[in-house]
Amino acid sequence: MTKKDIGDFAKNQRIKVVYPDIVFSRKEKREKKLSDLSDNHLINKCIPIASLLLAVLITVSVGLFLYMGINHLNGSTPGSTTILEEPELVDALKDVQDRGVLIAMHGWVHEDYSTLTPLQIKENIEKGKQVFEKAGIVPVAFILPLEPINGVIDASLKQEIESNGISTRLPALETNGYYRNEYTWDWRTMESFEDPRFQEASEQIKEENPTIILLHVQDWNPYTKQFLTDYLSSTNKMNITIRVDDVEVNTQPEVISDMAQLTQYKSVGQVAFSVIPAGAGKGDNPTIGNINVNKIMVIYFGFFIITTLLPLSFLVIWKLLSEWQKKRKQNKHLLKDGRDPKDPRTKGPMLVSIIAPAYNEEKAIGKCLQSILDQDYKGEMEVIAVNDGSSDRTAEIISTYPVKLLDLKVNGGKANALNKAIEIAKGDILIFTDSDSYMAPNAVSSLVKCLNENKDTQMVAGNVYIHDNHGKKGFMKYFQMIEYRTEQEITRHLQGLSGSILVCPGPLTAVRCKVCDVIKFSNETIVEDADFTIKALKNSIKIIQEPKAIVYTNAPETVKGWYKQRKRWWYGNLQLWRLHKKWAVRNLWMIFNYSGYIIGICSIILILSMPILILQYDNIPLVLMSGTLCLAFSIMLYLILIGPLFATDKKLLLMLIPYVLIYATIKVVVLSILFLCYLTGKGVKVKFGAKTFVVR
Repeated sequence: MTKKDIGDFAKNQRIKVVYPDIVFSRKEKREKKLSDLSDNHLINKCIPIASLLLAVLITVSVGLFLYMGINHLNGSTPGSTTILEEPELVDALKDVQDRGVLIAMHGWVHEDYSTLTPLQIKENIEKGKQVFEKAGIVPVAFILPLEPINGVIDASLKQEIESNGISTRLPALETNGYYRNEYTWDWRTMESFEDPRFQEASEQIKEENPTIILLHVQDWNPYTKQFLTDYLSSTNKMNITIRVDDVEVNTQPEVISDMAQLTQYKSVGQVAFSVIPAGAGKGDNPTIGNINVNKIMVIYFGFFIITTLLPLSFLVIWKLLSEWQKKRKQNKHLLKDGRDPKDPRTKGPMLVSIIAPAYNEEKAIGKCLQSILDQDYKGEMEVIAVNDGSSDRTAEIISTYPVKLLDLKVNGGKANALNKAIEIAKGDILIFTDSDSYMAPNAVSSLVKCLNENKDTQMVAGNVYIHDNHGKKGFMKYFQMIEYRTEQEITRHLQGLSGSILVCPGPLTAVRCKVCDVIKFSNETIVEDADFTIKALKNSIKIIQEPKAIVYTNAPETVKGWYKQRKRWWYGNLQLWRLHKKWAVRNLWMIFNYSGYIIGICSIILILSMPILILQYDNIPLVLMSGTLCLAFSIMLYLILIGPLFATDKKLLLMLIPYVLIYATIKVVVLSILFLCYLTGKGVKVKFGAKTFVVR
């Protein structure tokens, strides 16, 4: 938004950002720097690092658990595919067996037998035998999946397998531990006889002149066929054994028949096929073009785990560790001097100016002012209510209360109203509130006490709760109650640990008056409170949170009203990024916020393309069941991490599941739309005071 868009009144709002030494003496900064070298400060610096490491550990562990669980589900349910479901393949195998090709069992689903228990080994072999028996195929041996490169099986494992009545020996393949070269490994990607791999392997096989050749059925193509026929027709070796691994449900019957032709060469003694009885069927291992859909699904899975579980677990662990450290520090001081650190010797009451700008708030301004007048603060207060050119009875209602009325005849916007009030305010501390909000009785005293106890702090953010009028609340209101509490008790709490809260909320913020000599509210963006906060941070002003200072505000009860509000907030945040970009790229919280927009766009793309990927599978119910179980487990983890915040509010606790499923999806969609409007320069239309603008 430009000054021209807002109006000429904005010309007076621009200020020159000055260096913080004008506000805070060098002595104060030097003392702060020395205090930062304490052991507690070092511990506080280490807590985020430790939290991140723990979060990474949790994310990796959960990710592997879910991934392995899904794979196990897909590979062991009654819906798994076996070679019996491919009759043409079975017929081809029976035919080549009748022609002298040896058939060996290659595990059950090509699992790692070194990790299985004896009972699991027995069960898998028995299942394999049953499949082979029904297919009319007699396995002559058991070829170990993931066999060591030298072909030598661990003696105890070999004994365990053979105890189930099947041999692990295919005599002609005994190698006495020598390395076996698979000349055609990964030739499935070969596209030309000019490929260097073809030339190198041709020279190597002539030089080595082997009697044992190992290959995988996936690598059978014209290049592999030509390579083998060239060697078999030219070598002087006899009784050569060719072993073909990984024949499975997706192997084409014509490939089986084609490879069996190798038995016709005089140099060949025998050909052996290692057959995997069960696995993913053709429709359960699909491709789009040359891209494997399963690999795409793994990427999807990793994306959602990393962008959801990792940041959430990191923030929650950080909060828990910081609270533990805070209690530890308080107990240490209590034992040291016998005095409760929460009740230090502070200055007496001081003059506080409370500023409440209002534009057409005749329905809410009375309750707002009354809550201010009912404060339990013992010091002197002045209340300045600003009527910002309202066209309703706002000014008339304000005049009935014992407060100062600053009556602006022309609507100039909230930033202008706040600046005008600051000019006449006399307080040592200024407290800003919104006219559609009302404070808890101890809000002012809590803010003043917080500033008195923290001498190096110049701004304090209060806690904003959704107004509970004990009436009927819809889903949107419940969702916002969860969102507000989560945001303030986790994100804003953590930002406050380093004195770097990004947004001091309009409904309740306290600031020392000298800060307003340096920083003014501005109409450069449509989020004047966030803009003011960032300008304060750029001036090295410390901003913390006071959770005991509570203000209640109204929340939109319809999706339309919610969208209008969030459109201003979230698009305003993008304006802030552009306006303060040089500073923002060095602030991790700003980067974290901005990444949410990028992740939102990626999530929408992935979600929209998901049905296309799922439709590539034959066993769609199984895929959907796997996804549902994964989602259910993820929600359970979310409840474990976030649930304690709502332990005393059972209604909100019950709403957490629809909050994740419904509200989070709506947020992602809206964020993505706004980000696209920002990137394309289209902008959005917002109402700003009495005027409506297209903000870009």
